[in-house]
Amino acid sequence: MKTLVLFWALLSVMMTTPIKAKELQTLFCNATFFSQAEGPYVETYLKVFGPSVSYVKTTRGTYQASLLVTIIFKNIDRIVDYRKYNLFSGELADTLQGLPDFIDQQRISLPYGIYQMVLSITDNNSKESPIGGTFPLNMEIDKKNLKFSDIELVESFQATGKDNILSKSGFDLVPYVSDFFPSSMKVMSFYTELYNLDKKIGENQDFLFKYYIESSKDQVVMDDFVKLKRQKSAAVNPLLVTIPIADLPNGDFNLVIESIDRNNEVMAKQKISFQRSNPGLQLDVSDIKAIDISATFAEKISSLDSLRFYLQSLNPIGSTKQNQYVDNVVKTNDITQMQKFLYGFWQTRNNEYPEAEWNHYKSQVLAIEERYKTKIKHGYETDMGYTWLKYGTPDQVEDSKHEPNAVPYIIWQYFHIENQSNVRFVFTNPHLVGTEYFLFYSDARDNRFNTSLSRDLYERTSSFGSSGGYGSRFSSNFRR
Repeated sequence: MKTLVLFWALLSVMMTTPIKAKELQTLFCNATFFSQAEGPYVETYLKVFGPSVSYVKTTRGTYQASLLVTIIFKNIDRIVDYRKYNLFSGELADTLQGLPDFIDQQRISLPYGIYQMVLSITDNNSKESPIGGTFPLNMEIDKKNLKFSDIELVESFQATGKDNILSKSGFDLVPYVSDFFPSSMKVMSFYTELYNLDKKIGENQDFLFKYYIESSKDQVVMDDFVKLKRQKSAAVNPLLVTIPIADLPNGDFNLVIESIDRNNEVMAKQKISFQRSNPGLQLDVSDIKAIDISATFAEKISSLDSLRFYLQSLNPIGSTKQNQYVDNVVKTNDITQMQKFLYGFWQTRNNEYPEAEWNHYKSQVLAIEERYKTKIKHGYETDMGYTWLKYGTPDQVEDSKHEPNAVPYIIWQYFHIENQSNVRFVFTNPHLVGTEYFLFYSDARDNRFNTSLSRDLYERTSSFGSSGGYGSRFSSNFRR
């Protein structure tokens, strides 16, 4: 299952191809399987981010988006097959209550061989250019050779009532169209098939499926994420399982599946890469004294001022308990305890490479400091710096500093924040002095927005015009 990110942040694991577009945001994956009756086939999975497509009013008074999807399969320069179809979203009563994502799945039979798959996606209601790409497709699966299908990541599954395009081996599988697992996801489900094992070891013979998670960089097996499942050999051996990943730390990993014979020999192997974000796997402050910082990056930071700065910069991503500990420890001037906390904080996020994890975050902190610091605040203490560190780079920015009868404002939009979609942050400069912008509105959960702030700002800025000081585009969308 190979994920293509079309104008989205590049997911550095799996075979991922970024394709640029001005507006349209999609994820595209494919997985190859084999049917004993019909031969090899490929499934394509397309996820469309609702806020990134254009909706038009239908004759029924509802709103609907539509995309033109074209998939061409080439063998050398010869077109073997293609699909061209319109993909429609669900119909919405209005477009002000959030635009849900939607998923399309296709199943296409192709002869044994190697192909190039050419993808093109166009928003039928937009003038923007199509997005797409070309990438290889291996369909070398037959009735003779021992081989795994691709691995399909699964969002949910249930027993099949009536066969449909989602059905495999008695279950309907809803695909998980991504290789990124945020902290909100506590389990990983996946499906694969092993073909022709009966021809290798005989029919109805015992064997094991071994599936586990390993680090992507050096293939170190994560001992807590190793599972076994016994089956009897057949022409097709399906595997549909779920692995708990609540305790899997941040990092890049591989999901690996092996078939093991009675002699404990690996007969076939398949793997897929994925990325895990798990800042919720927190450091227990009661364990700080036991942390060994010998020969670590934390031991090298001996400046009291630097330690204070670095620890306090963790506030946007730290838990309440951790932030309280930082507030107390920076007052003690205890360098060793501060070093231990800093190291432990990042060790829980990436046990194998805590320094790399820290260096990545530190580079963001220093960039935020350069961009947003004021005479009285560090960059991470400002509303914009805090938001950037907590949620990352915004997907879309609207900067309005010269709109008539409006105070300057900036809108940051995030297409996805963990389990939320289309999240917005509005920052304003209500005093028209200085460079600092303050958080005025956000529909994100778990943020430090003060719900009385909008009323206060309207009251303080009513003199800036009949719009209440924020301009027509801004006011119609964000007033409470």
